[in-house]
Amino acid sequence: MLKVRSIMTPSPTTIGPNAKIWEAANTMLDHRISGLPVVDDAGRLLGIISESDFLQRGEIHTDARHGLWREFFSSRGRLAEEYARSFGNDVAEVMSSPAATIQPDASVETAAKLMAEKNVKRLPVVEGDEIIGIVTRFDIMAALVRDVTSYHAERADSDIRNALEAELARQKWGDSVNLRVADGVVTLEGRVLDLREKNAMQVAAENTAGVKRVDNRVQVVAPPDMPVPPPGFYL
Repeated sequence: MLKVRSIMTPSPTTIGPNAKIWEAANTMLDHRISGLPVVDDAGRLLGIISESDFLQRGEIHTDARHGLWREFFSSRGRLAEEYARSFGNDVAEVMSSPAATIQPDASVETAAKLMAEKNVKRLPVVEGDEIIGIVTRFDIMAALVRDVTSYHAERADSDIRNALEAELARQKWGDSVNLRVADGVVTLEGRVLDLREKNAMQVAAENTAGVKRVDNRVQVVAPPDMPVPPPGFYL
């Protein structure tokens, strides 16, 4: 089972809680990342600030606007929190806290489910009190694509083998060969009495869809007391 440790980005870029939000924005732009773990001086995770935190800002009039009923039923504390997040200048005032985290030995499937449940795009990877990495939706997608590609590659090898075995079974000369297929490369092994049989096996393998290369190790051997005919002997 694929673990988070194997796909995470180790030693992620972080920022302190007292940094200004525009410092965080510049750091994200400089490193081409969309989120930053926020850590204290001891390296303990306090929260996370992401690109979405810059999309609802009072300065650009994208902060959340509430109707009368929402303001009436929302607690004073909740409204104050939203105001601070929209107009705050320090990372600590804007970050999401506590941040959803994951352990390095958790499965990739667990990370994907947690991201979906929490509706987040990234998870800090923590070991004890230390943040050792970060895993994103992109990392999970890339791992998924690799697994799917690997799976289909195995199926393709199986399909190639089945197709070639079926073709050789239809030929009278095709029953004296053993074959293997790995990553589209066909390996032929065995012994035949006639060079033409070896050549025909080569052609059959080369003409099988999906074959990238043929490693023909078939040996031409002579019966006792009969020399092997030289190439070109048969007309």
